[in-house]
Amino acid sequence: MRHIYEALAVAYIEDYTYHTRMEDTEPKTEAILCEQCQQIPAKYKCPGCLVRTCSLACSKTHKSEANCSGQRDKAVFVKRADYDANTMMSDYGFLQDLTRDHALLLRDAHEQGVAQVKQKGRAGQNNTVSHGDGPPNVPLDRSQRNIVSRAKEQRQVMIRYMSPGIKRHQQNKTIWVSAKSRLVWTLEIAIPEITGLPNKWIENGFHDVCQVGNLWTGILSEQSNANEPKADGGDEKGSRKRARTDEVRLQLLSDDGNKYPFKSSVPAELLQVLKQKFSKLPVEDLVWLIRIQNLPANKPTFCKIDPLQPLYTQLRYQTVLEFPTVYVYSQEPTTWDGHAVTIQEHCVAENDTEDAAIAANSDKEAAVVECAIAANSDKEAAVVE
Repeated sequence: MRHIYEALAVAYIEDYTYHTRMEDTEPKTEAILCEQCQQIPAKYKCPGCLVRTCSLACSKTHKSEANCSGQRDKAVFVKRADYDANTMMSDYGFLQDLTRDHALLLRDAHEQGVAQVKQKGRAGQNNTVSHGDGPPNVPLDRSQRNIVSRAKEQRQVMIRYMSPGIKRHQQNKTIWVSAKSRLVWTLEIAIPEITGLPNKWIENGFHDVCQVGNLWTGILSEQSNANEPKADGGDEKGSRKRARTDEVRLQLLSDDGNKYPFKSSVPAELLQVLKQKFSKLPVEDLVWLIRIQNLPANKPTFCKIDPLQPLYTQLRYQTVLEFPTVYVYSQEPTTWDGHAVTIQEHCVAENDTEDAAIAANSDKEAAVVECAIAANSDKEAAVVE
């Protein structure tokens, strides 16, 4: 961008020279008084609000009384007729600041190891996957591309990856198990009704053939290892290791009748609150929701899921941001971040929705055509008579 800066500097010099000559030839006008004290001719102009002042004291008084920062809004629209040399130099400085900030961000990203490099595949094409509506395409490695394709083909769920520097991307441990043709998810469970402490946690290694409700009841009925008494005679190292872990060991039942060992990482403090609030409520009486992606933030839309069915059956036709987040409520929510909530009873494929709309339009068009034909027939009969 150096050539842009040089062109701007040259333009500024020419413009400044022109205005200086014009000021020398123009007749002197009457001096404008200071807008603060109304006594002394003004010498300065506030960059923020263009108020004219005569001294530093009046400038400080103006800033304190008007709560003015004294800085020009660099993003504000300026009419072409009002665009002068000072405005151009301010924009020039703004571009320099952007260039400097961009260079600093690139350096920080490189030091943290999150700089994105375009990877070339065998055919010389970028290893990116189109995510439809949402953030730009993110380069994926072979494992991630396999997960995305298998999930879409065999589970009818779209997985959308985020940039490598995002925390949610770093938390994602989802894998595709080819031997069993299933996804082993990283799963997030959130309870928005709980306040005052972290109300969500991450589970790893959840087979999509298992039920979320089975995980929920197992968590509420089991005790964490941190509360178990230590065995006498155990070595000190093993005791310290058990004390650091806070796991709930479960056996999750799958849809094929097999049981899978599972270690839940629900925090002990949150577990106690969950038992107090939900232990007496049947799992089917709770409201289980997943949020529908690719919608405006001011139109939060959720879809109900059945916690007593395998997870893969509840994620069909959905777009998942890295991994699924399941929201648990004791009753249906009405608002989300100040916006009205829309809740769908069932997850519907986008194609089905489009087909339904097309079918409805076809029916309307057919009805209009029938009405027109009937009207023409009536007119022809009247003419014949």
